[in-house]
Amino acid sequence: MTSLSQIKKQIEELQQKAAEIEATEKQAVIQDVLQKIADYGLTPADLGLEPRAARARTARTHPSAKPAAPRYKGPDGQLWSGGRGRKPQWVRDLLDAGGDLEKHRIRNRKSA
Repeated sequence: MTSLSQIKKQIEELQQKAAEIEATEKQAVIQDVLQKIADYGLTPADLGLEPRAARARTARTHPSAKPAAPRYKGPDGQLWSGGRGRKPQWVRDLLDAGGDLEKHRIRNRKSA
């Protein structure tokens, strides 16, 4: 019968052997990938490996990204979409004075 210590020793040896095989195979995969990158002239952008900031910048300036249509028109003709972020100063002033923002809603957005 095999003892617990013998089995643990076998496990340790097998884990070490597996790590060696993995390192060898990983090196072969890396060489293969590098060769294909060179053969096809791939860039980090082609592989989706751009830095996060560059991806975010690209997404923000994407040509299909359109600003939101204005929903409110201020007393001096200022427009506001009513979206995220800080309210424009004219909206804050209006609300602080107890004004009703709904009175400034653009009813027909196309005529804004």
